[in-house]
Amino acid sequence: MFDLDRTLLSADSTVAWMRCLLRASPWKLLAVLPVLPVALVLLRFPSARRMGASVLLWIVTYGLDRSALGQSIEAFATRFERGMPGLRWFDDGMERLRVHLAGGDRVVVVTAAPQWIAERLLAVFGSDLQVIGSVLRRAGSGWILQRHCHGAEKSRMLLESGYGGAWRWAYSDSDDDAPMLLRAREAFLVNANAKVQRRAAARGVSQAVLLRWR
Repeated sequence: MFDLDRTLLSADSTVAWMRCLLRASPWKLLAVLPVLPVALVLLRFPSARRMGASVLLWIVTYGLDRSALGQSIEAFATRFERGMPGLRWFDDGMERLRVHLAGGDRVVVVTAAPQWIAERLLAVFGSDLQVIGSVLRRAGSGWILQRHCHGAEKSRMLLESGYGGAWRWAYSDSDDDAPMLLRAREAFLVNANAKVQRRAAARGVSQAVLLRWR
């Protein structure tokens, strides 16, 4: 099991995509600014995180139907593939991913990013790689999170998708993924600072191996 953002990717793919949409629409940028402080506070609390993310998501996707949403994701992915400042694949992470695939391992990328974004970014791996991400739904003229694939929800969505309740390896950058890491025989924390390591240990992930990926 691999997380995506800041584990295989150097930054948050959803934030990068949303920034692209905001740059293309000055009025959406103006609409986001007043609610951004409140949304950021909500994102700090697990019980309110989906609400905070949905508020921002709804504003930046306002006016996009399913086709236009897909076009925005395609445009973002194409720009990323050509080289995007601040967002790139970790070479070490890509190498580890390819090693698992070459060894015949069943590999799943499970991420809080919308599934449509994650699938498009990882399309280079074709059907060899499975992807589970957050589910979006239309709400009026915008889009919100129907299901946020984050924290303990990752393990539930993996179980519901037929991947069982335990796995051989799990990789993540965040202590928020402690429920997923605890179910792995071998857990890895990627580029985690001392604070993240302490919080992971407090949540039971005390034997995780620290990896420094570039």
